[in-house]
Amino acid sequence: MTRFSLGLLVWLVMQVGCGNASLKELPVDVSLTPDLPDTSFGDGSAQADERHGRLSDAGAEIGPQWESIPIEGSSAFLERKAAYFDHCYANNGPGQGGVYGQVCRVAGEAADYNVVEIEKALEKVNNRLDTADFRVAALVRLLHLNRGTGALPDSLRMAIEETLLGFRYWFSEPGDDKMCYWTENHQILFHSGELLAGHLFPDTVFSNSGMTGTEHVAHALPLVERWLDFRGRMGFSEWHSNVYFNEDIPALVNLVDFAEDEGIRTKAAMVLDIVLMDLLNNMYKGNFATTHGRTYSNKFLNGLQDSTSEAAWLCLGLGEMGSAGNFSATFLATSTYVPPALLEALAKKTAGNHEHRQRDSISVTDAEDWGLTYEGMVDVVFWAGLSALVAPEVINGTVGMLDEYALWNGFLFGDIPEPFDSMLKQMAGTPELEQLAEEMEVVARGIALESVSTYTYRTPHYQLSGAQDTKAGYWAAQTQMWQATLDNSAYVLTSFPGKMDELEAGLEFGDQWIGGWLPRVTLHRHVGVIQYRKDSVPLLDDYLTADYLHAFFPKSGFDEIVEVDNWVFGRKGDGFVALGSQHPVYWVEENEYELRTDVTENAWVVELGSTDEWEGFDDFVGGVSGAPLSFDNGVAYGSPSLGMVTVGWEGPLEVAGASVDLGPFNRWDNDYCLQEFGSGEMVVVDGATRLRLDFDSGERLLEKLVSTW
Repeated sequence: MTRFSLGLLVWLVMQVGCGNASLKELPVDVSLTPDLPDTSFGDGSAQADERHGRLSDAGAEIGPQWESIPIEGSSAFLERKAAYFDHCYANNGPGQGGVYGQVCRVAGEAADYNVVEIEKALEKVNNRLDTADFRVAALVRLLHLNRGTGALPDSLRMAIEETLLGFRYWFSEPGDDKMCYWTENHQILFHSGELLAGHLFPDTVFSNSGMTGTEHVAHALPLVERWLDFRGRMGFSEWHSNVYFNEDIPALVNLVDFAEDEGIRTKAAMVLDIVLMDLLNNMYKGNFATTHGRTYSNKFLNGLQDSTSEAAWLCLGLGEMGSAGNFSATFLATSTYVPPALLEALAKKTAGNHEHRQRDSISVTDAEDWGLTYEGMVDVVFWAGLSALVAPEVINGTVGMLDEYALWNGFLFGDIPEPFDSMLKQMAGTPELEQLAEEMEVVARGIALESVSTYTYRTPHYQLSGAQDTKAGYWAAQTQMWQATLDNSAYVLTSFPGKMDELEAGLEFGDQWIGGWLPRVTLHRHVGVIQYRKDSVPLLDDYLTADYLHAFFPKSGFDEIVEVDNWVFGRKGDGFVALGSQHPVYWVEENEYELRTDVTENAWVVELGSTDEWEGFDDFVGGVSGAPLSFDNGVAYGSPSLGMVTVGWEGPLEVAGASVDLGPFNRWDNDYCLQEFGSGEMVVVDGATRLRLDFDSGERLLEKLVSTW
């Protein structure tokens, strides 16, 4: 049993790592868009109503009257778009840039290209290597743009056509490869790639599938629509991802520009609007400085480096221009998509002071509410998008899908060594397999990107953001649960490493800074308490747990560092941060950024401040370090700015005697938008203008107020 548990764990953990980065038998009219709820998930609506004093007059049948107006980008957006296009075009010629930048060359009717990079992309797609679907998005875009410009040399155009006609667009097609098909971003990349390739060659038989382009369109269309509708109602399972939003955006831009179905074009634009809403509500000084459902430690080990920065700058004016070959920005710069100017205005308006609550994804146990099951390819793939393939309810459906589509030798599962592979197959479909997943629930559910309520509090000098009271004590893979930020070089976060030794599969899992054992994060305004503890996982603790906890606190990023007892203080400009530890901490000599405490259970307290609230940094240090702080029966911290803050491993967070809303939140909850979770309608209101995205009617409307009652 020991070896089997270890083998299953290999399977469990491997399934989260997709992509650093007969088909005709699937009925087209299968209920791929189930009966979705309208507004039955607004668990946090009562507290939200109290904060707002309204649900939203914007959606009332009787009340203010609104009139539709054209959705137009601001003049500043058009200038940024032109500037990025010129930047992209100039830096992606022969011997320059990468394959994504070649879309600017085609759109600009260039006479020459970086042929080497295009050929590398063709080779990756022809060999069906993981992330080939990223390149397919670029190749599809090149051909569609070329329809208007005719700029591609015939030899390149024909090579791209041959590659797209021979690609495997879904795992139900004939073939044997190790591409990851099913994480949230890969799903829309594969489905949009298939749809748009089908549009290019409607009457041509694709060599791999034996289907015509029209048949590919019929297969992809309902899958694309299902993915878009779910994003409109439940957001993203890969929440606030500063990596994978950069893969979602290009697929959506391609749909906006080239899908022949008007409803798909509109809904794709609506989901792009939603991504921009996510960015403007959670970014700080041009950085996506928040919790992330999926990220990598290289995004913060040497300053904040988000893959979403270029898109945020281009569409919203946040941050700076950045790379000339960014996946999203190159597509946006050559697109017909126009971000509503209202969103750019809100990005500016909220840059200084903002409080935002948001909820993304659903729990595996919510299946019935959403018309979902735990078996069959369509629904199992949905759960795979939540990294929930091995959740107890889903695991037998996963194995059934592997059997039905001969995926045992494919991505992830093909790397499970014997005898574990055979043992898994022998247990397929049995209650014992589900029971085993239950016994290892801490991991099996921990890696699932289920319902999450996130909180962001921003001032001109700092931002505090995190996943509020989410999955405390579970073990996860690519999550970053909270962050306090002064600027792109001065920020603080913590983790309980879940590093695993090298196993028999010849792979190393885990990371010192992302994933691992998840804390209970509880935040209110500029103060937070982050508690770590874990349950024992028999037979696996040695592989799942490091013998320390640590904080990322880069000395070089701050103007001043001060230490008082178990408190460490940092100043950057006029912004301050304090991090207190239950147990003594020390600096790790091997680097300039790591604070460590040699325990496996700890609580951290964070408070932020600035010269707007304190006389100076010394005043802040003295006030916080002199405040009462106790770790008996939970945490009790007498914040000098907020009053007594108390919280335990369970139960409420209380600040100055009042309970704080820890969720579950509404889909959106801030001064400009209140949408109940599960609703198909999002309304963003800024004065006499509102943006209304209605996934039930398929309407994307910008409206102005013309009369009031």
